[in-house]
Amino acid sequence: MPPQTRRDRLRAQMAEEIKAAARRIVEEEGVDALTLAEVARRVEVTPAALYRHYDDLSAITWHLARDLVDEIVQAQRTAVSSELADDIAGRLLAATRAFRAWCIGHRTCFHLLFGTPTAAAGPAHADVTGLWVRRLAEVWGELFVHLWAVRPFPILPDEKIAPGLRDQLDQYRSAVGVDLPLGTLVVFLGCWRQIYGAVALEVFDHFAPTITDHEPMFELMIAELFTKLGLEKEYRPPAGTDFPLPS
Repeated sequence: MPPQTRRDRLRAQMAEEIKAAARRIVEEEGVDALTLAEVARRVEVTPAALYRHYDDLSAITWHLARDLVDEIVQAQRTAVSSELADDIAGRLLAATRAFRAWCIGHRTCFHLLFGTPTAAAGPAHADVTGLWVRRLAEVWGELFVHLWAVRPFPILPDEKIAPGLRDQLDQYRSAVGVDLPLGTLVVFLGCWRQIYGAVALEVFDHFAPTITDHEPMFELMIAELFTKLGLEKEYRPPAGTDFPLPS
């Protein structure tokens, strides 16, 4: 590969500045404020100049989304690496809590990635969704594969799964590269559905103002999921909390 020229470096720097400006807009003003005109204003160029670096606003949004997903995955992997390699329960807890922590710490970015389709994402919305589906499956999928290998739990046999669902699960397995039986994927996706749902309710303040501290409910949900996985005796509350252990 030939060495980068000064022009190449300047173009790459401007592309990063454009993404950084897009992120600031999302964080400061919300997803709906993300427009080409506002990005151009932030980086002090004309809107037309942005097309030298990205095809359109959806391309900027997709590249920003990729960076955000990288952040989530890195936060989870860092948390997981702090636990012992053979402590599968500790690693599952770490990955799940790291996901929630990132999401509630970056609420507007969560909206961009996981919320309803936005005008900014445009035709890239499906690609953004496919991106986080694959990348998050890398983290939790690895942990589930390990858990299933060393401590399998009860699952539905293939014949007990509706044919239409079997086909979709098989497609999902191929898409994300998680080598698990279909029945295990039912449990895997069921856990994700509950984790995502709980986090989304918290991020979007759907229980406000009656419930403002969601952590105890979130931890209770994790404890319930651990029971399904045969790990009920290995659940432990976050350090420094006085949440009661499930009976």
